[in-house]
Parts: sequence; C-alpha cells; structure tokens
Amino acid sequence: MTNSEYDPNLVSQFLKHDYHDRGMMKWQGFFLSDHTSNISKTAKQEKEMYDQQHGPLMETEGIVEIINQAIVKNRQVQVDLAEQTINGIVPKPIGGLIQGWFGQQLFVNDKAINVEEIRSIKLI
Repeated sequence: MTNSEYDPNLVSQFLKHDYHDRGMMKWQGFFLSDHTSNISKTAKQEKEMYDQQHGPLMETEGIVEIINQAIVKNRQVQVDLAEQTINGIVPKPIGGLIQGWFGQQLFVNDKAINVEEIRSIKLI
C-alpha cells in the first residue's frame, strides 16, 4: 500500500470493529524459561528464609572451646546468632574462617561478632 492509497477511515473502522485485542493472553508466550527459573529460585530462597531455625543453645564455655579449636586447627566455623526479626525470621548462620579474636569480639569473614550474641557455633 502506498501513501496515496492510505485511508484513515479504513484504519479506524478496522480498529473499532474488526480487531480484537487478546489482552494479557498475547504476552504469555513471552514468559520465557529464564523468568520461570528466576521465579522458582526466588520462591525457594524465601521458603529457606522462613524455614531457618536456631541451633541448640550452647553454654559460653562450649562456645569458647569451639572457637579455640577452630583457631588452633585453622578450621571454618558456622556461627548461629541469638537474634531474629519481628516476623520470627532467623538470619542465616555466618560461616568462614576465624580471622581474629579481640576481647569479646570474634571476627569471621570481616564481620565482628560479640561472643555474647552467639547462640551456637560448630566446626565445618
């Protein structure tokens, strides 16, 4: 069709009477596997976050003993902090090598942790 054959009335009539927009149905074909896998990954992470539980409560002597073993044997630890959000969500344990211990603070993966805030600790 050339510009000389263009009829705006014909276009208006087609859009008003003949063309039926399928709405969101036409977009469902664009929901690719990348989107689907991202949604399932996000749902899995959210479920893990809500299912996270505290480890068993340890005495201070036991915590200090595990810290000393980890430092002497150069082993990684997993530290469970005695905290949770208002919604009851328990944060993920902090894991890694102990980089140092100064006073009442333990340094694991560049994070300072007060020994008093540790609920449990274990060697990995």
